[in-house]
Amino acid sequence: MLRLFVRSPGMAAFLLISFLCLVMFSSCAVTKKITAADILSKTKLEFEAISLDSVNINKALFPEKGLSSSLLPNPQVVTTLQNFSRGIIEKELGTACLGIALSATNGSKDTLWIRSFNANITLDTIITLPVSLKDSSLLKPGKNSLSVKTQFPLDWRIFKLPTVRHFKIVGVIEVALDSDGKTIPLDFNIERDISDEEMNNIMETVTTSIINGIVNNWVGAILPGGF
Repeated sequence: MLRLFVRSPGMAAFLLISFLCLVMFSSCAVTKKITAADILSKTKLEFEAISLDSVNINKALFPEKGLSSSLLPNPQVVTTLQNFSRGIIEKELGTACLGIALSATNGSKDTLWIRSFNANITLDTIITLPVSLKDSSLLKPGKNSLSVKTQFPLDWRIFKLPTVRHFKIVGVIEVALDSDGKTIPLDFNIERDISDEEMNNIMETVTTSIINGIVNNWVGAILPGGF
């Protein structure tokens, strides 16, 4: 019975068309994959700058108290500030949000969709942190700005920041020729020295933000809205 079907002109034509469609779809997917890979070979990721976006103090360190019992300075706050000035942090105070500006130069005439971005940033030997993409989802022809972010714990390691002089970002960025197309991975490894000025600016801002954050959270526990 099977041999009769195959020998039928109508069935043979149907099988031939189905086979050709399968080949065409497969060929199209392969072509898109090759094209995306070719574009990636002309794409270059580079570091631009690192900065402090914000500091978030853990509010649980300053439980709310009644106004009448909180008019005098909170001993916990005083001790925390005194220890901090001596370079001591007994409990994690919160997180510092670091922003890393990257540039991606697409040397082709085609646009790529960024489908995923997975990377880690290492600050000398102090700490390795996961990095996530903040906004951009497209790599247009020419130079593109990419903003990535990470969170640095406000613990004893922040006092090591002034010694950091080198960092690297290692990861994988996956792109496609359209929003729901097949993805192609691009491994990258960006290393760069950090200047004294960059790190001093970050450390100065972190220190000021921590002190202000502690005071504001303490006052906020007394009076809604803080100062």
